[in-house]
Amino acid sequence: MSHAPNPLLDLNAQALLARAYALRSDEESRALYRDWATTYDQTMVDGLQYRSPTVVVDLLRPHLANAQARVLDIGCGTGLAGRALAAHGFTEIEGLDLSPEMAQVAADSGAYRTFVMADLNAKLPVPDATFDAAMCCGTFTTGHVSAACLDEVLRILRPGAPFAFTVKRSEWDTLGFGAKIAALADSGALRVGSIAPDRLYANSPEPDGMMCVVWRN
Repeated sequence: MSHAPNPLLDLNAQALLARAYALRSDEESRALYRDWATTYDQTMVDGLQYRSPTVVVDLLRPHLANAQARVLDIGCGTGLAGRALAAHGFTEIEGLDLSPEMAQVAADSGAYRTFVMADLNAKLPVPDATFDAAMCCGTFTTGHVSAACLDEVLRILRPGAPFAFTVKRSEWDTLGFGAKIAALADSGALRVGSIAPDRLYANSPEPDGMMCVVWRN
């Protein structure tokens, strides 16, 4: 993805996308997604051919034999990934997000059982070993959340639970994902399933994301 104006988008969408690339604080994130909530899907799916939600669901599903598995959609936004997972018959999907406006759009889809409004940069208001699986796309990117959050994600997963997620490739080292995953694997906290580059957008000229599956030990 380029930071230059995208001719596929109208001026308002371009301005919102530019704000996303320039995020520097949780306050700026809340303001952006408050303003973007009602048009986010139009911008990302129709305008930019965003494919990460379906990719992350396809990564997770082979590791979930039970459609009643309790799955947390981290940084759920408007619910693109949750809706994709629900389309495969999953009914126990919960969303976690910082923006109440985005979560409301997700709630209106009917794909989610409930929501946790929380900041991934802080301790999550969720008991240990709560979820059977987790997924995340679009959150580990420019100006968002670093790999430090993986400790909390693993804490709220049950032993053996898979976590499928995407990371913007250009931010992989900047956000510390390579080093953090290696350290957690060395400590025995997680097991790495797969980490591979792929396209976040159907029209990306080259793979611009890292697609990952890990398990909590």
